[in-house]
Amino acid sequence: MYSPTRLTLILLMLLLSGLCYASQSHSIVIKDLTTTVLDDQIKVDCEVSYRLDGGVKEALSNGIEMTFRLEIELVEDTPFWVDDIHSSIKREFKVKYHALSKQYVMKDVSSDVERSFPDLYSAFYYQRRLYNAILTNYDSSPANEYYLRARARLVSEDLPLPLRIKSYLSSSWRLSSGWTIWPM
Repeated sequence: MYSPTRLTLILLMLLLSGLCYASQSHSIVIKDLTTTVLDDQIKVDCEVSYRLDGGVKEALSNGIEMTFRLEIELVEDTPFWVDDIHSSIKREFKVKYHALSKQYVMKDVSSDVERSFPDLYSAFYYQRRLYNAILTNYDSSPANEYYLRARARLVSEDLPLPLRIKSYLSSSWRLSSGWTIWPM
């Protein structure tokens, strides 16, 4: 499992990352992650809850497009400082308000499929679940220790420059669940 020194370092990193997010209420939360092991693959289902700040909602309703990303990684616990990422899934979607139709448009970046919704709540409710995502390169031999980590966040780098600067300076614009870890 984990050596005492390694466990202490992990706990210290979690404490420090928790302090970084202490000033904000987690507006994005990974509520559930379930796995099914299939030979050398892992099937992942995940549920994410999005609660947006008033400033973010206002920017969206004024036509600013925002990108959100869900990342899930299969990580091998190694005796070294940096663990080895064996496989990862990244799902991105863009949200914008279409003023002419008075609809929120959500676009899945990987499939290029767009859907329209009457309100922001409906758009994020639709996007909350990830089904049957596959992580590969899983070696179930007892010699290997694995864990999954996941996070969902607003991609600050895709915001227009004035909002990007605001996202670096204001905690209400740093929307992220932080990394959540699940043992295998």
